[in-house]
Amino acid sequence: MRKSIITKILLSRRLYQLSLENLNSDNELSLSIGIILLQDSVEIFLLAAAEQIDADVADNTNFNKYFDLINKKLYPKELPFRFRLNSLNKLRVNVKHYGLSPSKSETIGLIETVKEFFEEVSLQVFEKEFVAISLVDLINEGETKDYLTAAESDYSSGKYVNVLINCRKAIYVEIEGDYDISPYIDESERKGFGLMLLGHKSPFYTRNKKYIDEHVKEPTDFIVYDHDRLDMDLLKSGMSRLDYWNVWRLTPSLYRKDKESEWIVKEDFQKLDEEGIKDRAEYVLDSTINLILTKHMDLRRSKTPNYRKYFANLKTETAPIYEKADNKSKIIGAIPVGYKKVFVDAKVSALNGDGLFWHVSHFEDGLHLYGYIDNDDIE
Repeated sequence: MRKSIITKILLSRRLYQLSLENLNSDNELSLSIGIILLQDSVEIFLLAAAEQIDADVADNTNFNKYFDLINKKLYPKELPFRFRLNSLNKLRVNVKHYGLSPSKSETIGLIETVKEFFEEVSLQVFEKEFVAISLVDLINEGETKDYLTAAESDYSSGKYVNVLINCRKAIYVEIEGDYDISPYIDESERKGFGLMLLGHKSPFYTRNKKYIDEHVKEPTDFIVYDHDRLDMDLLKSGMSRLDYWNVWRLTPSLYRKDKESEWIVKEDFQKLDEEGIKDRAEYVLDSTINLILTKHMDLRRSKTPNYRKYFANLKTETAPIYEKADNKSKIIGAIPVGYKKVFVDAKVSALNGDGLFWHVSHFEDGLHLYGYIDNDDIE
């Protein structure tokens, strides 16, 4: 489904939920509000269904006409509960245009009818259960999607603390993990061989043991933002900077060293306070989904060649790795003993003088190599 369709369905679902409290009241004003919300939820859902099957709905199409246009596309099947939903629409017209409040007896059964309508048509038109339709469906498969799916489930179950935590995990996987300075505690741990970690985004002045010893007081301190770079990344991908920092402020800080490590969650009492947590969880969930979806849709629009791994066989064991395509530049590392081949991504003429250099981009089995190897060291 297109994002526009899913957005309509989510709006329809939210309006339906808002109508429930009002329609369960005996107060005439509440019943009137409930009827308007309930009818709006059905009409927006019909718009989503029409868009899904390309029914020709005009801007001024009336409520009853939706059924004719959609049924024409669904033939020989048709939408259920037409008569009952037309009764709902008449109640809404009386409320909105004539100020006539419905009686309690007129609203009995409407909630159940609309619920069944949503469930049946969702399976018929969208081939998914109504409650399962989500913008998360549009997010790329992977860890991030798993955490956001869990957050949605947590919200439905009233586990609002878990909503905040799972949304922050999704943010960590997508963004925060790139700012982890823990690999710089001990260069030998990352088998550095002169590597400046690929994709690492924390400020340069933080990438050393001295900074870590002086400033890291707890595990979550290993995440150090380069704020200018982060803001630029948010801007380039179209993500809302305001929403990002709101989510960051509303969710607990957390940390994990790698995918195999356990999550460490900082139990910030203010962020996890029960007062107002439902509203905070709702905002965080909606905002996080939209942030990640915006990023992933931007990635899909980017065009790159299909990914492949290329390798070169080594002629010289422990061949030096240069900082530049120049054998007079700084040697920043060497190929470890026992390695017969190395992953490369390009070949280029020497920066100064004659010859060729291979650009090494080797990330495998915990070994990270990045730099240039002289063509004389390659078979």
